[in-house]
Order: sequence, then C-alpha cells, then structure tokens
Amino acid sequence: MKEREEKLLDAFLNGKESAFEELVEENRERLYKTVMRIVRNHDDALDVVQESLLKAYGGIAGFRRESGFSTWLTSIAVREAINRVKRDRFRTMISLPFLAAEPSATRHNPEVQAELSLLERRVSEAIKSLPVVQRAVFTMKFYEGLKAREIAEIIGSSEGSVKASYFHATRKLRKSLRGLGPKG
Repeated sequence: MKEREEKLLDAFLNGKESAFEELVEENRERLYKTVMRIVRNHDDALDVVQESLLKAYGGIAGFRRESGFSTWLTSIAVREAINRVKRDRFRTMISLPFLAAEPSATRHNPEVQAELSLLERRVSEAIKSLPVVQRAVFTMKFYEGLKAREIAEIIGSSEGSVKASYFHATRKLRKSLRGLGPKG
C-alpha cells in the first residue's frame, strides 16, 4: 500500500490528475467512517470529508512524506472534524450503524428492536458526552484500531496524551454505561 501511495503521489506531482483521484478513492470510505464517528451527522461528515480533500489537494505539494498519505489525509480530516464539532456542538447527532446490522432473525422482533434502540441511545449519548478530543481518540482506537503512535501523529499530540485521552474516555464510558452489559 505504501509503495502504491508513493507511486500515485509521484504521478500526481508530475501532472497526472487522475492519480489524486485514485488516492482519494482508496481512502474515501475509511475517511468517511472515521469522520462520521466523530461528528455523528451524515451531512456534516460528507462536508468534512470534502473540505479535507480540498485541503489535501491544495497542500499536497508540501506533504513531506514523513508518514503515509492515508495517515496525512486522516490527520487533516480528524482536525477538520474536531473543529466542526467544536463550532457546532448542538447539531452533532449520534448513530451507531454497527447496531443496525443485527442478524435477520432478530430484525423483526419488536422486543429485540426496542432493546437495541435503548442500547443505541444509551451508547450514543455516552459517546456524545465525551469531550471532542477524547471522542476522536476513542473512535480512532476503538473503531479504527489505530495505535496510540498513529493517533498522536494524526491529531498532532504526544503518544502519552493520546493514551491518557483514551483511558479517560473509556473510564467515562464505563461509568455512563454501567449496567448495560449482559445480566448474570
């Protein structure tokens, strides 16, 4: 992947516009998912991704290649998402698409649907209540599986700060969601 990114970057910088489009297409879905988990609103996520791609396009000549293109692009998008949430806190809405993907046997069971709906609301509100940087760190580590080092690079912070943010986020979520687990 890294080698392919390098070739596409070189091609773009040498005037091949379609190379940037290929880089974008390879990253668009993951970028959208990451941003969506931070801003929690489809329209805002699309706007943030678009703004991030425009910034990347305009700034690619200054990209120093100290990290991979996808990491650099993600760092732009995460910063844009954090800024969007800070500017527009009251509009952020939480939805958890992974909860909507339950097995078909439970899809039409009203009791299960009611429980899932309650669970979704509780988890959504708990995540929504996190400070925006903790929410971003939690999202990238928990949902995207990124390492603290990668997250630190993306948000422009230290690895220790990322670890502390994740620790505090999970502690707050555990406290908020106490009693939601399996009964037993």
